[in-house]
Amino acid sequence: MTQLTGILLTFAIIIASLFGLAFARQWFRAKSVENQHDIADPYSQLIATMFAVLIGFMIADAMQRFGNARETVQKEASSLGNIYRLAAGLPDSKCARVRTLCKNYATGVIHDEWPKMAQNSYSPEVFELYRQLWIECTRYKPVTQSQSNAQQCMLSAMQSLGDNRRQRVEALHSGLPIQLWVVLGIGGLATIIFTYFFGAKNFKIQMVMVGIVSLVICLNLFLLATYNDPFSGDITVTPAAFQTQLQTYEMDKLDAGEDTR
Repeated sequence: MTQLTGILLTFAIIIASLFGLAFARQWFRAKSVENQHDIADPYSQLIATMFAVLIGFMIADAMQRFGNARETVQKEASSLGNIYRLAAGLPDSKCARVRTLCKNYATGVIHDEWPKMAQNSYSPEVFELYRQLWIECTRYKPVTQSQSNAQQCMLSAMQSLGDNRRQRVEALHSGLPIQLWVVLGIGGLATIIFTYFFGAKNFKIQMVMVGIVSLVICLNLFLLATYNDPFSGDITVTPAAFQTQLQTYEMDKLDAGEDTR
């Protein structure tokens, strides 16, 4: 959810809740509402507490999934960097091939796959680069012991790269199902409606209180929607780790050029 959408929805819900309060005042009449305070108070506390626990749990889970997605991206990029480094232990032609694939993979993730992830998809082209990396690492036959050691470490890094890539793609489908959003919407609506069963003598003060309750509920739902999908919206996990790897590769290229001179 974008910030503009969240602001517009929040404003609309607050206005609707205030109109609902005005309608309830006309329908119930203030005196009849005041006579029900003793009954309405414990019920409203029960509903508010249950809703607060439910949405608090959902927000905590969404923020944890967001943090896990960010950590997964960092591990994937780190594994790619390890493969790039370990390729130095292979023959020059094989090293150049592996490093080219690493650069193309990082570039593809940033410019091709990341925009597609905002649409809950991934890039087949980047997956093909990932597959080619596996082929280069597994089909190489080392000649020396150092080459064998480098290959073993590269295979371990490739396994880590693959595991984290799969977790990143799976995170696209880990959001809250529509059924839970319906439950949260009904819970928020019930909490707001129960504020109508209290009749303050000053109607303006009650309008302010109902508006604040609606605002807090909307802010919590907006926070949940913001962190629910780590790869779309205004607050997302960025490919900064892969960008850092590309910058490192360019620095290595410059250092290699200075050494040859």
